[in-house]
Order: sequence, then structure tokens, then C-alpha cells
Amino acid sequence: MGADQLIGSVAAVQGESLVAANGPYSIWGPTDTPAIISETDVDPLELGVRFRASRSGHVTGVKFYKGAGNGGTHTGSVWTTSGTRLASAVFTNETATGWQTAMFATPVPIQANTSYIASYFAPQSHYSATYNYFTTGRLSGVLQAPASTTAEPNGVFRYGATSGFPASTHASANYWVDVIFQPAPLDQGFGGPVLLIKSDARPYSRYYSEILRAEGIGSFTTVDLAAVDAAVLGQHDVAILGDIPLTQAQVTMFTDWVNAGGNLIAARPDKKLNGLLGLTDLGTTLDNGYLLIDSAKVPGLPTVTMQYHGTADRYTATNTTTVATLYSNATTATASPAVTMRQVPNGGHAVAFTYDLARSIVQTRQGNPAWAGDERDADPPLRPVDLFFGPKVGDVRADWIDFAKVAIPQADEQQRLLVNVLASVNRAKKPIPKTWYLPKGLKAAIVMALDDHGTPTGTRDYFEQLKTATPAGAALDKWECLRATSWMFIEGTTMTNAQAVAYAAQGFDLGIHVNTGCANWTPASLEATFTSELAAWATSFPGLPPQQGNRTHCIAWSDWATQPKVELGKGIRMDLNYYYAPYWWVQNRPGMFTGSGLPMRFADVDGTMIDVYQVVSQLVDENGLTYPAGIDTMLDRALGPEGYYGVFGTHYYLSDNFGAQVITSAKARGVPMITGQQILDWTDGRNNSFFSQITWNGNNLTFTATVDARTNGMLRGMLPMQSIKGALTGITRNGAAVVHTQETIKGVTYAMFPVTTGNFSAAYAPHTVPASFWSNSTTPSNTTTTDTSAGELGFKFTPAVNGRITAVKFHKGPQNLGTHAVSVWSSTGVRLGTATATNETPSGWQTVQLPTPVDVVAGSTYVASYSCPGGRYSYDYDYFTQARTSGPLTAPSSVGSGGNGVYNVSGSFPNQTYRDLNYWVDVVFTT
Repeated sequence: MGADQLIGSVAAVQGESLVAANGPYSIWGPTDTPAIISETDVDPLELGVRFRASRSGHVTGVKFYKGAGNGGTHTGSVWTTSGTRLASAVFTNETATGWQTAMFATPVPIQANTSYIASYFAPQSHYSATYNYFTTGRLSGVLQAPASTTAEPNGVFRYGATSGFPASTHASANYWVDVIFQPAPLDQGFGGPVLLIKSDARPYSRYYSEILRAEGIGSFTTVDLAAVDAAVLGQHDVAILGDIPLTQAQVTMFTDWVNAGGNLIAARPDKKLNGLLGLTDLGTTLDNGYLLIDSAKVPGLPTVTMQYHGTADRYTATNTTTVATLYSNATTATASPAVTMRQVPNGGHAVAFTYDLARSIVQTRQGNPAWAGDERDADPPLRPVDLFFGPKVGDVRADWIDFAKVAIPQADEQQRLLVNVLASVNRAKKPIPKTWYLPKGLKAAIVMALDDHGTPTGTRDYFEQLKTATPAGAALDKWECLRATSWMFIEGTTMTNAQAVAYAAQGFDLGIHVNTGCANWTPASLEATFTSELAAWATSFPGLPPQQGNRTHCIAWSDWATQPKVELGKGIRMDLNYYYAPYWWVQNRPGMFTGSGLPMRFADVDGTMIDVYQVVSQLVDENGLTYPAGIDTMLDRALGPEGYYGVFGTHYYLSDNFGAQVITSAKARGVPMITGQQILDWTDGRNNSFFSQITWNGNNLTFTATVDARTNGMLRGMLPMQSIKGALTGITRNGAAVVHTQETIKGVTYAMFPVTTGNFSAAYAPHTVPASFWSNSTTPSNTTTTDTSAGELGFKFTPAVNGRITAVKFHKGPQNLGTHAVSVWSSTGVRLGTATATNETPSGWQTVQLPTPVDVVAGSTYVASYSCPGGRYSYDYDYFTQARTSGPLTAPSSVGSGGNGVYNVSGSFPNQTYRDLNYWVDVVFTT
């Protein structure tokens, strides 16, 4: 090896040029050049680079930089890190110097987050080099050439007369070898029972893939409508059809498939599907309206109106069931459906979303595209808030977010509506396992992000505060250590490179606070700003890895989607620029102004996905919210019965005690404080984990889990406790039992279980009737309370199959006196049946037959109760902290159902809860 040289181009640490969202990618750009164009070495050798990609895809070719004297026949290769050559190609039509390219006859598939080696054989040596290059890593879009370590050396070589695997390293050298990488399309899943039908001419139809991933479903295949035929449909249980025009032949194809048992979910469907969907067109539309979900049809979701964005077609539901109704404003219902579900006799289901859910999700999250570039709040520069701000002087409109709804993650809840409907229509087929949003079943996480405007020690001081607040023995890779990201100005800080490297080694995340001078930008000027500032950062802190997250100074955001595209070209894939401010707009109203708490990819104005995640800075130290109450409110809504789960970004100037308040609120609730890098790694890892080969084997649902290492053993799977085959009794992985817990999430009770790569089997026991939750030998922990208040006491339950409630039971102690009456109610408080108890025993279980059995519908939630005139009831505290299942019956957990164990002191419909109490009420269910 030649003499050590300094790094040739600091700017080359992160990508120089804007790249297309869908690739292809290379590690270096055409203007990147080595420090040493031609080494004096004359011995033949193989030279290579270690690389990996954040997404799966294909390496289509290899490149190398050539200087004078580097002659002979060159061969390029891609290898596994254990030395297996995956492909090779001979370079032809070379130029005298500069970048040379060889394409493989067959592209090489590579897996996400897996290291490979790309190399070329230089028979006459005189290779190009830059020494000490890989003391830090290099990012370009979704490609990374990592820093050289003892365990994973980068800049590798092998001397020899013929080509061979390069495993030696020297001085962290870059030998200027590169790849051409084409990632798998962002709209592709991993195969399974769900078919996603797209059209490249309608890019929003591809965004349903991001919705499914965000909801934990990777078991889908995306196919262009033109390639869909009866055979393709026949391979799937459910098909999601985006807003795409159809031919009459395609309508016939879908109709035949549904009639044969297929399940179709169509978003803003072609009106030629009206007959199949059971809709009659009214010939009108409703833009940017509201919808109300019928909780009797799809329980567990918000029971108030929510906004949608875009256009909904107006119909009459003539031969279908309305699941959600369109509202012209927050309080005025129309006669038209927003979502319908039709069960075809002896066939499958045909579901319609009368608006384009994908478009609505994107525009709810990113704002009004018609306002892009419009300075609406009169507070320059242009910021993301301008895409939401209605009352512009001279152009007063309604805010894009209805502040009466800001507490609700409206986009997220409508995604959950989609997947709950999907699970409902597929009930007759099989359950589809999915993954939970956050590690270890967490309901919330805080991405602690600092904007350090040149304070001498502000970042270090807060990092030390977080270290002090971290519990002893906490594991960094399990999100137990309190950590933060700091985006810093270089000017003013006294942090040294050595200090920054030490903090990075402890799990903190640092990067440049990109500064446009608080000015609006053009795409070209923003590109130049990122390039120059990332280069300056790399010069000041050469030991740090390239940053992968960003929040720009002053939140400058001059159009709809240029910034994430520029970020992607630099390898930055986590953006926190959407922040909840200014104070005079927020007006002390905690909430989710983008309608979401989930990291999801940006989309361009036409719906094309951009491989950069939007994480919203909801907790902003300058937005006028009362803190810590504003922090507590957001976390409590995530952890409590509302179930407004989320990843909450912060914006902290290091100028007050806001950072300490976040620590106190988070620790009190067990909510992790993490970095932008941690949430990026988790989101990529979760999105790259999936279930495949899902099939019934008798009464066992078998499937294979493939889990990305970036989830660090914290991934949790979800399986419905009830299925067409019966109730879940146990789960195994590779033959060994897997512990699971029951939890009700948005109206569905799931088994939650740890997921690692392996073969799983979930056993479902056939339902038997009559069924009840508790046998007569089951007794409460507390037979008699001291409470003497009269009241109606009950619990919520959901049958897995259609059937009838023939009796209601309750347990009483000897002091529970007076006349008792039992009732069965709908979830909305309609009394469906009642009877007065007679011939009671002094204590124990009492069974009261209903004069007319109450018909109950699979998947719907009901309440069974009894009147207790003198109190002294039986009870158990904290019983419904988890769901309870018995045969075809499920009593949902409190958190997932708005509270279980219900009462009302007035004797009417019991809809209040306290401490998840079980009042020991039961039903007798039969079919």
C-alpha cells in the first residue's frame, strides 16, 4: 500500500447531488475524485468497498475510478462478506481515466441492512486511493459505505495474480470502487394474502403500500392493474384497488372474483363497479368533508366525526351496509356513505371508500398542496405551517386542520379503519398477522431533538443531564437509555471532535443544523446549502458518522416536497421539519396537527413516494403550550383509553427547563426518549420484517417470520384471538411455546407475542356452545364491597360468530339484596333485552333467562349488566387491564375499548369505568 494521505474531498462524506427517489444509486457521484489518481504500486491486486443498503434491491453493475497506468483487463465482482462471489463482469470500452462501469448480465439481489463487498481486479495496479477516508462512513441515498472497524473493515484489498476475495485493509483507505444499486420499488411488499393493485399513472394508488406497512402488514404483493387477471386474483384473499379507472372487462373480472369468494376494497371506485358495491350514484361530490364511523359496525375507533381531504363521490347505499357516513361539516350528516361493506350472497365482500384514502392520508399529513409556496401566516420564511394555515389576510379559509379535532390522529385512525375492515372481510379466510408500531409493545416514544444555535456547552450539558437521568443498568439497544439528537451550528460550540465521537459512541446523535439564513430557498439553492453545510460539518467533526436526520433552521420549507428529495440525495431519511407552531395559531391546544403520530414516508404532489420519513415535532418549546401539561396530555392520550399512539418529536432550543420537563414526564410514564437515528433504524427494521407462507394446517395457522436485525429483538407480533377456526389457545416458534398476552387494540383483541425469525404455529380451538366467560365454580377475589350505592354494573363483550344471548349471569354476595334485573345493550346504549331475576340463591352465581334471546353479530361489541339496588356487589380491581377470551366470546381490555368493567349510578346504560373493575357479570351465548 502507498503512503497515507489525507482525505481528498471532505464534501464527499455525504452525497453531492439530488437522486431520484427510486434510484438507481451509487455511493459516489460523477464529480467525486480520489486524492491519489494513480498509486505507484505495480503489483496486481483486487480492491473493494464494503457497502449495504437500507432497502432490498439489486446491484446491476460495478464501477471503479481509473488513473493513468491502471491498464489491462479489469473484472468487477460482488461478494458476500464471507467470500462467496455472487456475480462478476468484465469492463469493456474503458476510457483512459475516470469512472469505468461494468454491468452484470443478471442483477444481483441483495437484502436490506446486510453488508456486501464490491471489488475490481487491477492486473497492472496503479489504482486510485484516498487514505483515512473510511474513518467515517459515506451515505448516498439508501446506500452506505460504513466506517472501517476491526470487525468490519472497509477499503479492502487482496494481492494476487488473479481475482479473489479482498479481505485485507490498510489505513481506512478508499480505493474508489462503487456499485449501481436499484432498490426494490417502494410499493412492493413481501408477498402474501393481500393484493395491492396500482397504476403508475395514478401514483397515489401506490401509497397504500406505505399505509399497510405503517399498520404492520408486509404480507402483500403489488401488481399493476394491466397485469391483474383471474389467476392473479385467485392467489389472494383480499385486493385493495386504488383510485384507478377500469374497463368493463376488468369490472367483470372483479365481479366474478368477489362472487367466487374474493374480498375487494376499492378506494374512490370507478362507477362501473357500483352494481358490485351496491351503490347508486347521486352525481355529486363532497370535497374536504368529514366522516363518522358506525361503532356498531367497526368498534374501537373514534365515535366523533373526522376530516378527510380530497373528493368523495356521493352515493346512496342501496344494497350494502354503511360503515361510515359522509358529513358536510363536523356536525351535519349527509345521506351518503363514506365507507360501505357488502357481503355478496355465497361469495366474498365488496367494500367501497367513496374518497381516496391514500390521497387523504398524504394531504392530511403534509398539508394543502394548493397552498405550497404561499406565505399564508405572514411570518416569513415559508414553513410547513403555511400548508395548514387558513386565515390568510385577503384569502381567509378554514384551517386545513379543524382544531376541534386536533387531539385525534385523524389520518392514523382512518388507516386503522382500513385494516380493521380488511380483517373483518377476511374473517372467513384467515387471520393476517401483523407487527406492533413500537418496540416491546410501547404505546409512545419521544424523539428528543435539540436545535443548538451555537451555545458553547448547551448540547453537552443536556446530554449529561440525560445520562444522569438514565437508570442504572439500562440497555441502549432496548431504548432504556435517555438519549437525544442535537442539530448544531458549528459557530459558537466548544464541543471538540473527540467529545462528539464519545457522545456518538454512547448512543447520542449529532448533525449540522442546516441554515438557509431563515430565507426561502429554490431547489438549487437548497441543494447547495445542504452540500456546503454537510461538508463544513464533516470538516469540524470528521469522526462522526454521516447524519441521517434533519430539521432545518427556521423550519424553512418553500414548497411541497423538494426538501425531502434533497435530503434523500444526502442520505438523510428522517425529517422533523413539520413542527406545531406558532403559538398564536396553536393557542394552547395540544394535538396532532398533521393527523398522525406515525413515521411514514413523504409523497410528492402527485402521490409518488419519497424514501424519507416524516416525524412530526409535536412538542415544541416555543409554541405556547402550557408545559409540562402539554407533554403529559399527549403521552396520556397515547397510553390511555383513547389509544392515540405515536412517536412525538420535540423542538428544544436549550434555553429553558423544557428539556427537564420532558425527562420528568417521560420517566413517570415509562416512555422512552430516543434519537432520530434510533427511530429511523427501528422504522426501517420494522418495515423490512414480515410474515410469509401464511396458511391453515388444520386448526393451526402457520407462518414464517423474517425479522430485520435493526429491531434488536423488540418486535412484537399481533394475531386476532378469534378466527373462523375458533379461539387462539397457544403459539409456538420452531416447536417451542411462545408466551403471549391479550390486548384489545382499536376494537380487536389480539395475542401480542415476541417475534424473531422462525416458523410459527398458532393453535385455534373450535368454538363450543353454550359459552360463558366464567364457570359457576369461579369466584371473585372480593365477594362483597362496602359500597352501598345503587347502580347498573356490567361489562363489554364481543362474539366471534353470529349467535344469541339466552341469559345473563351475575355473582352476588350475601349482602347484595333487593330485586335485580339484567339487560343486554348495544354499544351505543340501546337496550336489546331485559329480565328480572327470580328464585335467587343467597349468594353465588345467579342465572337470569331472557324471555326472548338477543341476536348478536360477530365482531360487534355489546354490554351485559345487572341492576344492583343496594350496592354490596362482587368485584375485582384491574381485571380488564388485559382482554379475556372464552371460546367464541371476548371481553376487550379497557385501554383498547374505552374502558371495560362499566357502571352507571343512575341505573341507565352503564358507560362509566373505574380501575378496570370486573363486576362479575356474564352471559350465556349460543348459536
